[in-house]
Amino acid sequence: MLDRTCPPKIGEMFSLTVPPLHTSILSSGIPLRYRNTHCPDLLRVDLMIRAGSVFQQRPLVAAFTNMLLKEGCQDKTSAQIAELFDAYGAFLYYSIGMEYAYVNLLTPKKCYRQTLSLLRDIYLSPAYPQHDVKVVVEQRYHNYLVDREKVQVRATTTMNALLFGENHPYGRQLKESDFEDFDRELLLDFHRRYYLPSRTEMILVGDVGEEELAITEEIFGKQVPRTTVADAVGDLPPAQPAASGSYFIPKEDALQAALRFTFPLVGQDHPDFVPLKVLNTLLGGYYGSRLMTSIREEKAYTYGIFSSHTVYRNASYIDIETQTDIRFVKPLIAAVYEEIERLQNEKVSEKELSILRQYLSGEFARMMDGPFTLSDLYISTASVGMPLSSLETQMQAMKEVSADDLQRLAQRYLRKESAYEVCVGGKSL
Repeated sequence: MLDRTCPPKIGEMFSLTVPPLHTSILSSGIPLRYRNTHCPDLLRVDLMIRAGSVFQQRPLVAAFTNMLLKEGCQDKTSAQIAELFDAYGAFLYYSIGMEYAYVNLLTPKKCYRQTLSLLRDIYLSPAYPQHDVKVVVEQRYHNYLVDREKVQVRATTTMNALLFGENHPYGRQLKESDFEDFDRELLLDFHRRYYLPSRTEMILVGDVGEEELAITEEIFGKQVPRTTVADAVGDLPPAQPAASGSYFIPKEDALQAALRFTFPLVGQDHPDFVPLKVLNTLLGGYYGSRLMTSIREEKAYTYGIFSSHTVYRNASYIDIETQTDIRFVKPLIAAVYEEIERLQNEKVSEKELSILRQYLSGEFARMMDGPFTLSDLYISTASVGMPLSSLETQMQAMKEVSADDLQRLAQRYLRKESAYEVCVGGKSL
């Protein structure tokens, strides 16, 4: 009989293999990444377009160009497009990042030809009706007015401006004037310059067979013209970070304060890059982390505190985020640095390191759970310039990280003098 008084034995960290995506080039020049991921009768299509916010000449243009794709095309209104996708049982959604714009389609296999044709029309010839542009701009403006009063939003935008500079695409903060005089021609011009086959990748997963590949070539290969204009580049300007240190932004009517701590790290090609992911997880990357255990559970300064390993194409950071009652700001800040000093002065125990490795194994397994997750994994790696195979390399490196490595990394990268610290809320610190 099973002894319920004994917990399950903790196993060793296991390895996972990330299945590769096959690649072909459509007649239009669009690279197609595809794989049959054994999801009967369903398909997922992702368009990954180098038309993110870093390429816009004016704030919000990239986001609105992406957001309003569905509001009509050459011969269909937004209502007709919505009704057709609904009738086919398909779902279309959009998102925008710093470097890429994304269009994602979930569709039944039996309707693939019809839904992919609709996606092609939306991709090639959006209408951007002026009325819809006006409505979306007004909605986004009112959201902006609400968001700018939130302490956590102020802390995030302030930190980005400190790290990159106010004129850098990553650091620029929205202003009320950014919402003025928004004309559809701004979106049409951005679409003409950046929504091009030469700037687009296509990912197809699910119940993929020869017929689906042929349909894809017909609709997005032969029926999409190759780029006939010069490819717009839009390189990022160099960051202009402010001096590290503590920055306070008063907000007298706030009952809580938002706090952000950021530590600049290294790029993806540095040997410390992957071990720093493990250090971040230990510090605040999961529910049993040092910060959660000490500051939430033991001291009760906050409902939640976490850290994340934020990765850009040429840089990375460890970010700590939390909110607390304004009475606890100073003791919470002190408690954060106390936990960092513990990592610098005391080696993590083998028991805690074993639990950490098992958690990371489970996270990798969760990331690969499901027939469509291969698309998410490819997008998350490709968007920062990493190959899909790098995930296996990362997992192997995580298995090899030692307690000595983590202590060395904490001493080198989590130094208080290199930290950016932002507090928003209250009258003063």
